[in-house]
Amino acid sequence: MPLVAAFACPHTPQLLVRPPTEDRALVLRVHAALAEVKRRLTAARPDVIALIAGDHIEGFFLNAVPALAVHVGARAAGEFGRYRYAFDVHEPLARAIVEQSIEAGFDPAYTQDVPLDYAFYVPLHFAMPSPPVPIVPLYVNVYLPPQPTPRRCHAWGRALRAIVDARPERVALVASGGLSHFPGTERYGAPDFDFDRALLASLAEGRGAETARLTGEELDKAGNVELRTWITLLGALGEARAEVLAYEPSWHHGNAVVAWPV
Repeated sequence: MPLVAAFACPHTPQLLVRPPTEDRALVLRVHAALAEVKRRLTAARPDVIALIAGDHIEGFFLNAVPALAVHVGARAAGEFGRYRYAFDVHEPLARAIVEQSIEAGFDPAYTQDVPLDYAFYVPLHFAMPSPPVPIVPLYVNVYLPPQPTPRRCHAWGRALRAIVDARPERVALVASGGLSHFPGTERYGAPDFDFDRALLASLAEGRGAETARLTGEELDKAGNVELRTWITLLGALGEARAEVLAYEPSWHHGNAVVAWPV
């Protein structure tokens, strides 16, 4: 079954729990863009959402830090602040991704019980279609060195597309993360919005494959380590031209909501 929808969404915590430091009007504009994602996801009628996100050192740390991982348990649950959440996992697709990724030359880890990071929850909180559908959490290590190279992320995205296209389910792919921000550093108040805007312009022209040529150093310098999740999605999308539904640069974060025709 062909891919039926593809999006990239931010997971900025301030979108969910807005402190006084945040511009309310800006946050509401991002909410509106995420509501449009929900509308389109509902219209696409996916059987499952495969969500590509990172882990903020909450599920994977001293126990293990896989470059790539898949949640294959029946349920994926977590908590963030006052929010407690749990989602059904589409186990057949999850297990197929693990097995066929290995056949394709990748070595993803798998888990049945790692807590679901808020990087997954925030987009789902705003954009889960109605009625809700199962998910497959796909992890890309974006924070703890050594991280997978952009080239490797893009290649896994191509493999994911081949796996999805051979399946009977209607699948939506969503990347969670970014854009530019520098959490926990002295650059927190100075995101690289120029990098973000140039990136979005290139994606609108269908030049997503160029992101595979970026280096880890370039991503780190621009505050775009989470772009690895987008690059994985872009590997699955080929030369599709992006539609930027919103780009809202806050004082600390470039919030981007993007859709691709599939």
